Amino acid sequence: MQAIQALYQQHATVVYRFSLGLCGDKHLANDLVAETFVRAMMSSSPIGMETVQGYLCTIARRLYLKEWYRHQRHTELEDVYRDMAPGPEQSLMAARELQHTLAALQQLPEIDRAAVLMRAEDEVPYEDIARALGISLSSAKVKVFRARLKLLQITKEAS
Repeated sequence: MQAIQALYQQHATVVYRFSLGLCGDKHLANDLVAETFVRAMMSSSPIGMETVQGYLCTIARRLYLKEWYRHQRHTELEDVYRDMAPGPEQSLMAARELQHTLAALQQLPEIDRAAVLMRAEDEVPYEDIARALGISLSSAKVKVFRARLKLLQITKEAS
């Protein structure tokens, strides 16, 4: 154990600089250094190089290449498949807005409410709105216009 500690103390800086030069990432370089010394410690075969430093750098390089090849197999996911569903905050805000709008609609006279709902929701032509409500075409247009203004006024007052 003391031999590995001495080996680490003596060569860790060199292996770190070498690893950092290979990968350019401090965190990955630290991981490579740690794994290099673990591999050196666990190796049952004697060092097959003239220098310990060369041996350790060879281990670090092989570990780096293994990591590099592993990383090359991965492809980044494109952000083209975003979840278009509203999040919880937007859902809550939409629900509150709907409640306020429904409450504002209830404050309108029934005929105005019917006219604005037909026009807004189904885009019913004004001629059909006039026929359905038994009023003239110009009255249908005026009712929709005034109902929208009244809804806008009510919702502004509520906020």
